[in-house]
Amino acid sequence: MGIIGMGGGPLSLVSQIGALYGSKRFSQCLVPFHTDTHTSGTISFGEDSDVSGEGVVTTPLVSEEGQTSYLVTLEGISVGDTFVTFNSSETLSKGNIMIDSGTPATYIPQEFYDRLVEELKVQSNLIPIDDDPDLGTQLCYRSETNLEGPILTAHFEGADVQLMPIQTFIPPKDGVFCFAMAGTTDGEYIFGNFAQSNILIGFDLDRKTVSFKPTDCTNQ
Repeated sequence: MGIIGMGGGPLSLVSQIGALYGSKRFSQCLVPFHTDTHTSGTISFGEDSDVSGEGVVTTPLVSEEGQTSYLVTLEGISVGDTFVTFNSSETLSKGNIMIDSGTPATYIPQEFYDRLVEELKVQSNLIPIDDDPDLGTQLCYRSETNLEGPILTAHFEGADVQLMPIQTFIPPKDGVFCFAMAGTTDGEYIFGNFAQSNILIGFDLDRKTVSFKPTDCTNQ
């Protein structure tokens, strides 16, 4: 149907209509993977995009003025109560991951991913699939319904965002659920839209913040 630019640059829709709505800000609420096709997410601008109330957490937006991408700082991810740090040896860099609604999976450093997967295996009662060439090296389990756990928590700077299995495991085919994150060595890290689903996320370009609120996006 088309594409609209929602980045922080001067040509984006958010920047162009900022004066009309009183501020350069918007919010989105994405529905989970495999939601009924008649159910859609929402996007709001200006005052209607306010993310407030119980459960809201906020992290600084590290992107520079006019920068298109939305960069934030991810300190690590907890699997249950076990914290897995983003960097095991290096100093944590500010703005180390981009929030991108156009990329499905979440991409993190390979070494971080490997440690995260090992902890997931420890805390899961299911046996990973290792005999299906269609799945490659993904962490996948056989299950007719989505997994009951473990629950992950993404620790952004000043903002802990809980991720339920519906946000972290997706079914590529019937009876199989796979971890919706992947490791990469290219230095480009992305918090993708699987993980963003069922969270009301507000981007405030004037205050340079990103806010998160757990929300059933199918009822917005």
